[in-house]
Amino acid sequence: MMLKLGNMIGQTLMDKTAKLLAHALDYRSKRHGVIAGNLANIDTPGYKAKDLGFDETLKAALDNSKLKLKVTQPEHFPALTGVSLLGGAEFPVEEIGQDISGDSQLDLDREMARMAKNNLLYEATVRLLSKKFEELKTVIEEGRR
Repeated sequence: MMLKLGNMIGQTLMDKTAKLLAHALDYRSKRHGVIAGNLANIDTPGYKAKDLGFDETLKAALDNSKLKLKVTQPEHFPALTGVSLLGGAEFPVEEIGQDISGDSQLDLDREMARMAKNNLLYEATVRLLSKKFEELKTVIEEGRR
């Protein structure tokens, strides 16, 4: 019985957070590859910068979501449509409309800034996931005492 309860707690608490963070890492990794492709093609005539279609995927998930938040106290934030990001959404690669070829140094700088921001967000997500596993380790060690 104790093992069954432990599994339920692990699946409901740890798994959702870990899966969400894993999906975030996957997204950041894929986005890194797309931005790297933009940088690799910076001198290609007519090349249009690409990015992952996260905004459209999020909007579609919000529009189709069945989960609704409810305000129970006046101090709460306004209720927004909830969304589950654990479904393994695909992020389509799409052109973002800017021609990054030519001698425009600003375009190179913009892509490098996007890469740096993505790297920082990746590292922050790794730290969050690491903290989750540290918490789990602490719980396990305390349970042994």
